[in-house]
Amino acid sequence: MRAHIVSDGCRDYVVEVVSSIGAGLLRHRGGNPLRFRCLEEARRVLSRCGVGHAVLRQRLAHDEACTATNAASGARFHDHPFPMGR
Repeated sequence: MRAHIVSDGCRDYVVEVVSSIGAGLLRHRGGNPLRFRCLEEARRVLSRCGVGHAVLRQRLAHDEACTATNAASGARFHDHPFPMGR
């Protein structure tokens, strides 16, 4: 099992868990996505769930992608290794 910690802006993080049977966001019992205020909070929950590998997936905003090639291609997600150990 692995996880994608998704940052789409600067508010908070959501987590997508990926396994051999499928993928989905971590959710509250009511169905709303579980949101984390910081990466350490997400790491603690993922560790308790037995996730061994995680990736931080960030979107770079258009106004921060100041090169011509990035601005023309739109905002994309970029993956960064996220260590699960302390």
